[in-house]
Amino acid sequence: MAYHHGDARRALLAAAAALLEREGAAGLSLRGVAEAAGLSRQAPYNHFANKEAMLAELVGDGFAELSRRMDATAEAAPFDRLVAAADAYIAFGTGQPATFRLMFARELVDLRRYPDVQAKAAAALASLSAIVGRVVGADVVADATLVAWSLVHGYTQLCIEAGIDNPAARPGRARLFARAVAGLGT
Repeated sequence: MAYHHGDARRALLAAAAALLEREGAAGLSLRGVAEAAGLSRQAPYNHFANKEAMLAELVGDGFAELSRRMDATAEAAPFDRLVAAADAYIAFGTGQPATFRLMFARELVDLRRYPDVQAKAAAALASLSAIVGRVVGADVVADATLVAWSLVHGYTQLCIEAGIDNPAARPGRARLFARAVAGLGT
């Protein structure tokens, strides 16, 4: 497979994301990513300092995608937007469980070394906070955001790790979590 200048990095990241979901982060290697992308074994080192740097890029991409999904409901009424954001969060995590785990685990990626990734994580939290802020008063936005994030994150993690719910239950759970968060504003 031939790549034009500039495509190798994207090819490596696409291969890494696919391998991450199939094999998990621990089983992912730069060599395996290069092979899956159809590139030389040296190719990853032309774009990433090491495995952690490549994984950090995947974490940043994950947070950017999570923000995009939560922000996709900008035209909805505030409460409906909160429901949709919760649903988007759960769908993202259960649809890409290995990426989701990697985003919040610190064993393989020390985000302190990647300020650009930290900024993407902060932007995802800011997106959620803005959505929550349209439903509750300014005086409880920080607490309500923490509750919203904890509810959807914990539920998503339980779905991934313990299979606690049927995927068809997701929209109802998102509505339940939004009602709980909205209740903090009363």
